Amino acid sequence: MDLGPTNPPQGVRFAEAAEPSGVALYARLAAALRIRVQQGEWKAGERLPTMERIAGEYGVAGITVRQAVQRLVAEGTLSSARGRGTHVLRNPSLPAASDGLRSAINDPRVLGPDHAIRILSREEVAALPPTLAHAHQPAPGYMRVRKLHDYRATTFALMDIYVASDIYRRFPAGADERNKLSLLLRDRSGVTIAESREELTIAAADAHTAELLRCSIAAPLVRVRRWRTDAAGVVIYACVVLYRGDLFVWEHTERLPKADHFSEHVVPTPHLLATPRRGKAPR
Repeated sequence: MDLGPTNPPQGVRFAEAAEPSGVALYARLAAALRIRVQQGEWKAGERLPTMERIAGEYGVAGITVRQAVQRLVAEGTLSSARGRGTHVLRNPSLPAASDGLRSAINDPRVLGPDHAIRILSREEVAALPPTLAHAHQPAPGYMRVRKLHDYRATTFALMDIYVASDIYRRFPAGADERNKLSLLLRDRSGVTIAESREELTIAAADAHTAELLRCSIAAPLVRVRRWRTDAAGVVIYACVVLYRGDLFVWEHTERLPKADHFSEHVVPTPHLLATPRRGKAPR
């Protein structure tokens, strides 16, 4: 997925747009500058704009820029010397989105030979967390499964999944270590999924998430929330998934008869909290 330019939008101050994750401002700035170097905006050997210019561009103090630059110097991306300015030492390339990684992310059925699941924890919980609150009816209880997904020994996703407890108990023991829960839900639950809903947003890695995903603090993440309901309108599956932004690729294909409708998209309205309302994207 192309996250687009990392330059802050015109008129938006970087500090004001910060993710409320507890990540220090200089770390978020370092992550933004690192991505610009990775994307080749500044090539190896090139000099960066002055710290004053970067501070004005992002709406931060000069000390914040200096701290961000020092972090990138320490990791070997930049060099900085008084009187010479700040230069790029190297352009670490972004990992390629191979077909195997595309399948690992996009196909809920596939668990290829290079794709591994690592379970962090399982626990019975009484309800969905506030981050997954939904207008539909909740199940009486859920099995919460926290896990990491690796592709060729590189961790690309942290998942926090909730499956209705009565459904989870139908799965063979340890099946969630060998299969994606989406596949088990479809093939082993005995329940017809009446509706699936998905939301994608951008977040920043806090210290704990950065450690698990082996990425930098404040690195861009793709945050996905999903809900699946049965015919009675009960939420039988919900999850929050954090994908490393530098490894994320999303593809979606619509074929006839829906090819010109782009599926259904949620249309936000003031009364959405009471009753979800959906509308079709314009042709």
